[in-house]
Amino acid sequence: MENGTKRLAVSALLVAADVVLTRLLAINTPVMKIGLGFAAVALCALLYGPWWAAVTAALGDLLGALLFPTGAYFPGFTVTAALTGVIFGLCLYQKPARWVYPALAALLNTVLVSYLANTAMICVITGNSYSAMLAARAVQLAVMLPVQFLVLGWLCRSGLAGKLMGQAAK
Repeated sequence: MENGTKRLAVSALLVAADVVLTRLLAINTPVMKIGLGFAAVALCALLYGPWWAAVTAALGDLLGALLFPTGAYFPGFTVTAALTGVIFGLCLYQKPARWVYPALAALLNTVLVSYLANTAMICVITGNSYSAMLAARAVQLAVMLPVQFLVLGWLCRSGLAGKLMGQAAK
C-alpha cells in the first residue's frame, strides 16, 4: 500500500478510536471528561508528528461532536484538541524512549490544554467564573496527569508505533 494511503488509513482508524474512547468509553460530565481518547492522538503523534496529529485530533473532536453531541458545537474545543496533537507531536515524535518526554507531554497537555484552556472554553459557554471552574476541574487534573503519563510512557516504550510503521513497508 502506498505510504500516503497507509497514513490516511491509519489516521482514519485513529480518528475513529479517538471518537470511541472520548465519547463512548469515557466518564463525561458537564465539568470534566476522564478517558483515554488522548491515546489515539498520542499514537498518531508518535507515528506522523505534530501537525498530522493536530489534524487527526481536530477531526476526531469534530466528528465526535457531530455523531455524539453533548450540547451545541463549540469550535474552541476543536482548537484545543488540535493543540493536544501539536503538544504530543512536539514532545514524542522521533524522541528516544525516555520517561522525560511522556512526562513533559502529559504535564503540558493536562495543565495547559485540559485544565487551563478547556476550562476557559467551558466558562465562555456557561458564563461561570474561571476560578470556580478551575477548582471544580482540579479533580480531572489530579486523575488525568498520572493516567496520561503512564499511557504515554507505555506507548513510547512499547514499540507499537514502530511496529505499525514497519507494517507500512509490507
